[in-house]
Amino acid sequence: MKYYYADLHIHSPHSIAVSQSLNLDSMEKTCKKKGLNILGTGDILQPEWLKYMEDHLEKNNNSVYSYNDIFFILQSEIEDEKNIHHIVFFPNFEVVREIQEKLKPHSKNILGEWGGRPRVNLSPPELADIITDIGGVMGPAHAFTPFKAIFRQNRYRTMEECYQGAVDKIDFVELGLSANTDLADRLKTLENFSFLSNSDAHSQKPYSLGREFNKFYIENPSFEEILLALKRKDGRKISLNVGLHPKLGKYYNMFCSKCRRRVLFKKTSKSFGINFSQYSITENFIIFFEKDPISAKNAYIKDVAKKKMICPACKDKTGNNYKIKLGVSERIDDISTYKEPKHPPHRPPYINAVPLIDIIRSIEGIKSKNSKTVVNAYNKIIEKLGTEYEILLNHSIENIKKYNESIGSVIQALRNNEIKYTPGGGGTYGNIELDLE
Repeated sequence: MKYYYADLHIHSPHSIAVSQSLNLDSMEKTCKKKGLNILGTGDILQPEWLKYMEDHLEKNNNSVYSYNDIFFILQSEIEDEKNIHHIVFFPNFEVVREIQEKLKPHSKNILGEWGGRPRVNLSPPELADIITDIGGVMGPAHAFTPFKAIFRQNRYRTMEECYQGAVDKIDFVELGLSANTDLADRLKTLENFSFLSNSDAHSQKPYSLGREFNKFYIENPSFEEILLALKRKDGRKISLNVGLHPKLGKYYNMFCSKCRRRVLFKKTSKSFGINFSQYSITENFIIFFEKDPISAKNAYIKDVAKKKMICPACKDKTGNNYKIKLGVSERIDDISTYKEPKHPPHRPPYINAVPLIDIIRSIEGIKSKNSKTVVNAYNKIIEKLGTEYEILLNHSIENIKKYNESIGSVIQALRNNEIKYTPGGGGTYGNIELDLE
C-alpha cells in the first residue's frame, strides 16, 4: 500500500463566489506545487461540471479516475432542509446520475447553472438513506461553523440527534477550517467517526486549494479504497490530518451577527465582578476586561448560547438588538462532553499548519495573498526546495534557513507549536503573530 495526500472537498465555477478560472489544468498546476495526489471533483451533481469531468477524466482498470498525474474522487456538497451541509462521494458517474435523478424532485436548483451546491428539501436521515442506498458516501461538512453546519448554535448536539436511524450510514465528519482533532474529540458523539480535514476550496490558488488535507494509506486512489480507509478496514486508514490552526479559521471566535467584531476577554488588575461592563471597542474586536477573564468568558458563553448577549458596539447605534453568536471554539465549549480531548485509539495525529503563502505574506508584511511579491517568492522556494507539503512537514529546518532564514524560523516555530495567533471570527481569517527579532 502507499501514502497519498488528498483534499476531498472543493467547489467549481458553478458555485457562488468561486474563481471562474478553476479547472482541471489550473488545479493540476497547484496540486504539483503543493504535493497533492488526490482531489475531490467538487460540484459533480451540477450538469455542466458533470459533463466537463466526464469528458476529461480517464478511468483505469482499478476504477481510478485521473487527469494527467492527479487522481480524482467524484464529490459534491449538498444542503438539506435543515440548512446543514453534507459532503457526498460517488463511486462512478452512473451513481452520480442515479442520485441526481432521485434528488431532482426535492430540489429547485440541482440542475441550475449555479446549483453546484444544491439545496435538497429532505431531512438529514432521508438524504443519508438515498445517498448510501444507491452507493454513495456521506458525512457532515465543516461540522462546527456557525452557519450551515450540524453542530452550529441552536442546532444539533449529537450525530444521533441529527441522523437518527441513519447514523450508522455515516462514516466521517469534516472538521472545517476553524476546528481540529483536539477540539472535535471533546465530543463523545464523534469518537467512532473518521475525521476529514479538507480545504472547501473556492479557488485553485495555493492559499486555498490543499490548505487542509489528509494522508491516506491505501492500495490505490479509488473510491473503494477511500471508503475502506474511512471505515478503517483491511489496514486502510487516514494516517494524518493536516489543517489550519483553528484560530486561523474564519469562525473560531464568537462575534456580533451585525458588525462581525470578535469578542475577546483580557485580564485587568481591577475587580469589576462578572458584569461585562468594562470593555473597549476597536475596528475588529470587542474586548472585555475582567480580573478573572476565564471565568468571565465561561459565564458569557453560557449567556450567548441562550441568545442573551447584545453587541455593545451596535446597541447604541441602532434600535435593533444585535446578538453575539458563538464561534466554533465556544460552541464546542457549550456542547462538549469533556474539558480536554479524549482521542480514541484509531485517531491519527493532527498537525496545525499555516499555508506557505501565508507565511511569506506575514513575513513580508503584505495583506494580499495575490501579491506578485508573495506569489513570486512562493514559486521560487517551491522550485528550489520541493513541494509545499515537503517544506512544511519534512524538509530539514537547516536547509530551509539556508534558503531563507525567516521562513525557516517560522516553520521551525510551527513544528514546535510556538506560534501565537490573532483568532479569526465573524468571517475574517485569523493571523499569525511573528517575532523574528
